[in-house]
Amino acid sequence: MLIFVCSWMGYLKYTSYMDLCRENTVKAVICDRYRKGIIAGSLCEELCELNTVVFSKCHSHLPLQQVYSGYIQIPETEKSQSKKIILKLNMDKILSSDPLVRESLYSKPEKGRSMDDFRVMLTAFLERKLGEGEHSNLQSSIIDIADINYDGKVTLAEAKTMWALLQNSEFFMTMVLKDSDHIPKLEGFCGDLFIVEEVMVDRVYGLELPGIVNTFVPNSYKQRMDQWFTPTWPQKAHIAVGMLEFIEEIFHGQNGNFYMCDLTEHSIGFTDKHEVKVINFANLVPETTLSQVLRERHCTVNTDCTYAENCMSLCDSTSHQCTGQVVHPNLQKVCVLLHTFLLRGVPADIKTELEEELNKCLALDAGIMKDIQLEHSLVLNSLRSTLWKKISNEKFGHRNT
Repeated sequence: MLIFVCSWMGYLKYTSYMDLCRENTVKAVICDRYRKGIIAGSLCEELCELNTVVFSKCHSHLPLQQVYSGYIQIPETEKSQSKKIILKLNMDKILSSDPLVRESLYSKPEKGRSMDDFRVMLTAFLERKLGEGEHSNLQSSIIDIADINYDGKVTLAEAKTMWALLQNSEFFMTMVLKDSDHIPKLEGFCGDLFIVEEVMVDRVYGLELPGIVNTFVPNSYKQRMDQWFTPTWPQKAHIAVGMLEFIEEIFHGQNGNFYMCDLTEHSIGFTDKHEVKVINFANLVPETTLSQVLRERHCTVNTDCTYAENCMSLCDSTSHQCTGQVVHPNLQKVCVLLHTFLLRGVPADIKTELEEELNKCLALDAGIMKDIQLEHSLVLNSLRSTLWKKISNEKFGHRNT
């Protein structure tokens, strides 16, 4: 019986892997298009000709969203080094049975279009995604990155590649926030496969249990276990300060306001120096886009006005349409994530003060507060000041379990 159970588990794991992990298909499709001159990319030669971009471990949870860890081999005179990376690609159009859908990924811009035409396309795209405003710096950055040989011109293949990449919301947000220290840096791309730096710890707290163990451990017990496997308190406070800094960056930044609509412990990682890196952009949404989507919804109760997991507006009982104003700001969502994380092991001399500030943060609600932006700023500054005063002169110890 034991042999049968183990064999069956092995079979299930193998079939699940074959369904979710398609690195050979990813590489074959991308490199075929590269060799045909359809696409371009800063790492196409390394991926398809030199084989120095290597897939290692699959992290895909959905067949259409391919995610892998790997490395780039960096040759040197005496010895070669490698850089750890994460490779990402959406496969929805690539795997379509309709050839027109498959080809639509690289259908724009059309042959014969000029650089000026491409700039017009980008301007309209950025205004649609971010709202009207001054986006010339972002547009210039996009064009600079598209120009992989730095000749001051964007070829048709380069333009098609960049346009396809921008349709991926995660890549788009990587471009929008490229100057932030709190997101993984873009290492390169080939077609619509893009590559970012690997983050050492890919969750802000908790332990990843093996699949079969995870199935049988109750959620309530896993939640308690999550808090056992955390860094030291000064390290946790440093992580929290980094998260607060990121919230401030996306709160009325250069390219507008953004909402984190699916914030979990898996959305935030950190480096070996406990510097925060936001690793999940799937539902980091521009305020313009979010408000428009919500206002178009018919509703009878407030929960009908929910976008993803964390973003909700109120339902207008007269028009039965969502108002589009998000009830809870990003800071409140972060404090939900940080509350237990920060209070476990907190030094006694700031426990009462920190708990009061976290409770104020949890109470942030645009539905009952007249000036939510002012309250948001006051709570954020107070919380960050309290944490930073406590850890500014402390040396971080090793992570503990």
